[in-house]
Amino acid sequence: LHTAYRRQRQMCIRDRLIGFIEAEGSFSIYKPLKINTKVASIDVSQTNCFELIEAIRIYLKVSQNIYLDKLNNSRIILKKISDICNIIKFLQNNPVKLLGHKKLQYNLFLKELRLMPSYLKYIDIPQEY
Repeated sequence: LHTAYRRQRQMCIRDRLIGFIEAEGSFSIYKPLKINTKVASIDVSQTNCFELIEAIRIYLKVSQNIYLDKLNNSRIILKKISDICNIIKFLQNNPVKLLGHKKLQYNLFLKELRLMPSYLKYIDIPQEY
């Protein structure tokens, strides 16, 4: 019984996390001024919820620290290839999918990643989401 409860709780957290990423996350690729190559970034933030962002960081097994600004907005910005890989695996393997604009944003993010050799070496970038 205890194992079934824990599994159900994990599924609930997983499904809610998709909704949170849909509402508060962003996927972007940009070219820094001082570097010739593009950089991929995944960002999640929320005001007055440091513990929530910390729980997300732990659940998704990402190494990036959380930034807390003067307005109490907690933000995690993922740029490391290994962290981006963890997010892609999580989104790909989750039966609950992103919807609407966030799904479009994520698909465009994946499309651009497929054109970036530095990411292709380390991440199995899915063809479909």
